[in-house]
Amino acid sequence: LNSGPARIGAPAARELGLDGEGVTVAILDTGIDATHPDLADRVVKQVNFTDSPEIGDLFGHGTHVGSTVAGTGAASDGLYTGVAPGADLLDVKVLGGSGTGVESGVIAGMEWAVEQGADIVNMSLGERVTDQIHAWEEALERLSAQSDTLFVVAAGNEGPFTASLRAPATAEAALTVGALD
Repeated sequence: LNSGPARIGAPAARELGLDGEGVTVAILDTGIDATHPDLADRVVKQVNFTDSPEIGDLFGHGTHVGSTVAGTGAASDGLYTGVAPGADLLDVKVLGGSGTGVESGVIAGMEWAVEQGADIVNMSLGERVTDQIHAWEEALERLSAQSDTLFVVAAGNEGPFTASLRAPATAEAALTVGALD
């Protein structure tokens, strides 16, 4: 968070009053630590689609992603503020304590987020692409066609090279995001 929001113009947008207020972002990940100072009062609903008995984040990735999206910077006196600190977060735990999950849980999480009226669904997860259309791609295409929800999906961590994208980032309706470095 020390350079990412500035690279995409988030501080300038916040100066214009565009801080994400009124926007609901579902984070499909390992859960979110809703007690983290940067995320206090940002998490409005939590649901668990894993076998993990804990709703919170035992892995850390979902909390990191949630802070990138809507962290207030409270723990760092504003130094590490997320892109849209006024946004509401839906904590959709689809990955367990080891950072893995099952296909049906991810799809259920996608469907739940759309049912809740999420404006944006963030998916910083993925599966290897094969010759077959992946079930996550199908679900993303279907849900995008049925709603106004935007699915923002991580490209994956394998690139850059041919076929380095992971599903569901390969879905035509996905807004696929890659790293700058």
